[in-house]
Amino acid sequence: MNILLTKQSITGGQLYQDRAYVIEGGIIRQVESGVCPAQKLTSYEVIDLRHLTVLPGLIDIHIHGGNGFDTMDGSYESINAISQYKLAEGVTSFCPTTVTASLPKTYAAIDSVRTAIEKGTDGAKVLGIFLEGPYINPKYKGAHPEEFIRSIDVGEMIDLTERAKPGLVSIAIAPELPEAIKAIKTLTAKGVHCRIGHSAATMLETTTGQAAGANVVIHAYNAMSPLHHREPGMVGAMLTLQDLYAEIICDFQHVNIGAVRILQQCKAPERIILITDCLAPGGLKDGEYRLGELPIYMKDGICRIAEGNLAGSTATLISCVKNMYQHLGVSLVDAVTMATTAPAKALGLYPSIGSLEEGAVADIVAIDEDFNIQFVMINGKVLAF
Repeated sequence: MNILLTKQSITGGQLYQDRAYVIEGGIIRQVESGVCPAQKLTSYEVIDLRHLTVLPGLIDIHIHGGNGFDTMDGSYESINAISQYKLAEGVTSFCPTTVTASLPKTYAAIDSVRTAIEKGTDGAKVLGIFLEGPYINPKYKGAHPEEFIRSIDVGEMIDLTERAKPGLVSIAIAPELPEAIKAIKTLTAKGVHCRIGHSAATMLETTTGQAAGANVVIHAYNAMSPLHHREPGMVGAMLTLQDLYAEIICDFQHVNIGAVRILQQCKAPERIILITDCLAPGGLKDGEYRLGELPIYMKDGICRIAEGNLAGSTATLISCVKNMYQHLGVSLVDAVTMATTAPAKALGLYPSIGSLEEGAVADIVAIDEDFNIQFVMINGKVLAF
């Protein structure tokens, strides 16, 4: 049982002064405003965070790996190692993400994530798997190997997503493909969170995908039909459909700062989701690595496939929050919302996570003025201080 004393904390799109958070059984049981009663201070272990800014734990819903480990390794050990890597950047929960590969490799990745949910991890919690591929458009394959891209087969997709349970399951679908709308409707009805991307969809096809149940556009601007004045494409739909969430890799490599600013000006903070799309080389030196079954090459921290296409990033989620705040003039409250409230809401998990309100799971981090992670609590357990 703990009481966290805070001078400044952020939650639910608001900045609060002088709050005390009472933690019992891994849950925020009570929030005290002002001076915490002396009786409580003697009944609990007090953790004084008044020199830091306290936030809900960050949530990364699109991340392939880090520190040399990849979701496609297909092992519990790799998922656990990724969880520890994410912990250092203030991430308390994440969605290990696949890449298009052979079905046996995909099955192995699914099984490893399911095992991590059942056994638990030593770092950030695993929310569930994000299947990025194989049901995408080869015209916008990005760093996905074309030989493993598959036509949409609703029965096969149901089997794949059922195998991934328990735990939350997300899947990427290009909504313009044959049977895509049927798949989105069917999977959404079964509790699968459908995202859209790696797509040549028109604006109308994107709108139709959203109406069928898809609610997130993956890695905004990347691997999708661009904005044109006679066909706005998926980018146009993403910018104008206010209920559609948009992931963004805010490393200024995948998306120019001007394009990030356009997104930020078009959508409310609670509809923008900061992601890393981080790959296995995250945290390591330049060199040759793998993304699933595809070789990737990192130079100056930037990952590309042999053809020169950008692969994922090596960014940390807290660096993306910092970039939004320092380089785009976004308020600290809004930048934090994009890494906490927005992803939690997109996956239907708010306010259980992504919040510091009473009844929320005690996933809490604290940062200093330079955005260094100074404190991490997961399920009420202090893992870094």
